[in-house]
Amino acid sequence: MYSDKITGANIKNARLYRNYSQDYLAGKLNISQNAYSKLELGYIRVKLETLLVIAEVLEVPLSNLIEPPAIHPDVASISKIDIVPKILEIICSSTGMGFAAVARVTEDKWIACSVCDKIGFGLEAGSELNLVTTICNEIRQSSEAVIIDDVSQDKFYAQHPTPALYGFQSYISVPILRQDGSFFGTLCAIDPKPAKVNNPETIELFTSFAELISFHLGGIEKDASKLKIA
Repeated sequence: MYSDKITGANIKNARLYRNYSQDYLAGKLNISQNAYSKLELGYIRVKLETLLVIAEVLEVPLSNLIEPPAIHPDVASISKIDIVPKILEIICSSTGMGFAAVARVTEDKWIACSVCDKIGFGLEAGSELNLVTTICNEIRQSSEAVIIDDVSQDKFYAQHPTPALYGFQSYISVPILRQDGSFFGTLCAIDPKPAKVNNPETIELFTSFAELISFHLGGIEKDASKLKIA
C-alpha cells in the first residue's frame, strides 16, 4: 500500500523536474486541472493504472512515484544547521521577496536543501529542478552572484528563458563556497514582482549569510568525515 501524500509529492517533484505544467499532466490523464491538483496534494487516491500513465509521461520508474524519497546527504547536512530556516525568513522579510532557498548545485543537479515559500512556488526540501533551466547553473560555472531588480528592465535577463519559465521578475543568488573554496550551491531568492535587491546592503546580507552557512556546513562535514574514519 502506498501513501497518497508521498505519491502526490513525488509526482509533483517529477513534474517540476520535467518542466511540465499541471494542465499538461491533466490533459494526458483526461482530467481537469483542479482534479490533478488534488492528486498532487494527496487528497485523492491514484489508481495503479493512472500511476503507470504518469510514470510513462514523466519518464520515471513507478517506484519513484510511490516510495518515500531518500534524503539526499546534502539536504540532511543543511537540515542540521538550525539557523538556516531563520536566515531564509529574514531574507524574505528584509527583501519583500516571497521565496528563498539554500540549493545544492552540482554538475548535473539542482536540489532544494531548505526552503521558505510564501508565494506557493511549490518546492520543498529535497525537490529538484532541471539544472540547465536554472540561473544557479550559471553561478556554479562562474562563482559570481546574479542580482536582478526587474527582469523586464534588465538588458540581459529580459530575454533569458529562466525568468519566463519560473515566473519571476526579481532574483538574487549568491554562491555558497565550502571552507576549502569548492562550490557547494547557492543562497537565492525570487519573487513574481520586481524588488530592489541590487544594493550594497542586500548583497552584504546575502554574502554574510552564505559565509555563515558555509562555516556551519564545514563543521558538519568535518564531523561526518571523522565518523567515517572511526
